[in-house]
Amino acid sequence: MADSPSSALLEQVRSGNRQFQLLAAEGVLPLPPEDLIPLQVDLAQGEDEEISELARQSLRSVDARIAKPFLERQAGPEALTFFAEESSHPLLLETILRRRDVPRTVLSRLARRLPPDLQEVLLLRQDAIVEEPVILEALEENPQLSSYSSRRIAEYREHLLPRQRTAPALPEIEEMDEEQLQREIELARELPEAGEFEAERTKLTEGQIRGLPVPARLKLTRGAPRALRGILLRDSNPQVAVSVITNNSLSDQEVEQTANNRSVVEEVLVTIARKREWIGKYNVSKALVHNPRTPIGITMRLIAKLSVRDLRELGRNRNIPDALRSTALRLYRIKQQ
Repeated sequence: MADSPSSALLEQVRSGNRQFQLLAAEGVLPLPPEDLIPLQVDLAQGEDEEISELARQSLRSVDARIAKPFLERQAGPEALTFFAEESSHPLLLETILRRRDVPRTVLSRLARRLPPDLQEVLLLRQDAIVEEPVILEALEENPQLSSYSSRRIAEYREHLLPRQRTAPALPEIEEMDEEQLQREIELARELPEAGEFEAERTKLTEGQIRGLPVPARLKLTRGAPRALRGILLRDSNPQVAVSVITNNSLSDQEVEQTANNRSVVEEVLVTIARKREWIGKYNVSKALVHNPRTPIGITMRLIAKLSVRDLRELGRNRNIPDALRSTALRLYRIKQQ
């Protein structure tokens, strides 16, 4: 099959034909915008100063009605970065701001020079701000920062990006050997029976297991079978509950169930959120966001991952903090566009 005229022209430019490169840089080469504009961006960043300057001048004067559709749908990171740095046309800058896949570094650069009306458009990009909070810092460096933007930044810092709390130091728990553990299990059998029965290792009921001293429960977390893990994950002592996660290989289903569980201590949910292989599972992230016991600093970071349908559902959830619910509704409206 013969090459199209556009392909032949592109090949001439990329092969180093300087005459064609000059024509392309000036914007007079007969190519469609989706081919010509990225070609000009490449030439603008090249080593030939004459061609580079011609391409820059041409791109700065490109008709916004031609550039806007390209930036909306077809522009890659290089073209988005170029127009973000070189253009001052409000229509083009707004188009870049609204691109959901725009590199976050591009938004940070734009934040330092946006006029007040476009600052408001940027502040609607809560999904990007959650992922890259330095966008707010860059916006604060903007000499044109409006009082409205300043107030919104303060609100975001309080509700959208709450400061991480420092976890209190947990006391050291004395190690217990297997012989001591067996003695404690024998003593626990004299306690009243309550709750489900753990048959694999301890032969104790849930109530009897909870009656064991903390060192014994901590010892049981290591290599615990599934039924015992389910009991100890709900332990009121954070060290015991977290030890179940750190000392056992949990299935994806168990992790999701635990992330959904409203009876686990907060430290368990924080530990799950710190494990990249777990937080990369959509259902785990969704479960953490929906769990009212998950710290809001974590849920605000994860909420941007949710689908449009799940954001709508989250916006109707009255069991979660108001700040999280309102963020879900804002992101729902953004992602619907």
